[in-house]
Amino acid sequence: MDKKGFIAVFENALDRALISECVASWLERFEKVEQVVPKMEGTLEVKEPSEIMWESNLQFRVTNGEQFSWVYLSLDKRAMETTGFQDAEISFCLEVLLELPNVAEIVDEKNQRRLDDLEKAGII
Repeated sequence: MDKKGFIAVFENALDRALISECVASWLERFEKVEQVVPKMEGTLEVKEPSEIMWESNLQFRVTNGEQFSWVYLSLDKRAMETTGFQDAEISFCLEVLLELPNVAEIVDEKNQRRLDDLEKAGII
């Protein structure tokens, strides 16, 4: 299977409240949300946003049946990155970004020109 990825650019920097809203959205829409345990190997299931282990760089795995997506984000940045596998229909790593609050734009990881623009602007 081919790997796929997307970057969501938010209207504002990701703070604890906005990240909590994103996790709540995933919990409502998908089967499981796990967070990579800071400074350790492995993940722990997050059953509600209050269980997030806060640090400056966060990594989650969102799953729905056989599908999964890794989600990477940093506090006080405006971008959230996902990776997963290309699906026959909509890629799950895109689906996890849809319906999130305050998303201004979603960029395919293959759109190098736009990614360069976002990097020059200090967004990613």
